[in-house]
Amino acid sequence: MYQKYQDSIIRMVQKNSGNADDAMDIFQEGLIALWTNISQGKFKMQDKAKISTYFYALCRNIWISRLRKKKNVQTIEDSQIEDVADEVDEQEEYYRRINQLEKHFERLGEACKKLLKLFYYEKASLKEIATTMNLTEKTAKNTKYRCMKSLRSNYK
Repeated sequence: MYQKYQDSIIRMVQKNSGNADDAMDIFQEGLIALWTNISQGKFKMQDKAKISTYFYALCRNIWISRLRKKKNVQTIEDSQIEDVADEVDEQEEYYRRINQLEKHFERLGEACKKLLKLFYYEKASLKEIATTMNLTEKTAKNTKYRCMKSLRSNYK
């Protein structure tokens, strides 16, 4: 699997006026950046997020920065740079929103957190949740609605 990520970084660098040696440097710098971000708490693994997507975005950022420093940006079409920069911005915004949502989720009461985890992460039905939490199905449904409403209003 390691090879798959390495190959995708090599292709990305080669498509943007680099060679295999440049790609290997970028790959190694990306691993270091990933490790640093994780250890400093800048990246926190989410349930649905893929670390490979985050790693690829890091490598693209590093490569774009290197190209800008070398003044080789002219060899790449401006639209390609803008596309890559837009994708990176979107990824960063996505991770920022997930982290923000997680902070608001942690502020919910224990009952809300338990109910929402059961419903959204464990895909339990309202009937199963009602049984687990000693509620009626209707109460579980209403509680889920109120918890989501609270989470949405706090998130906004």
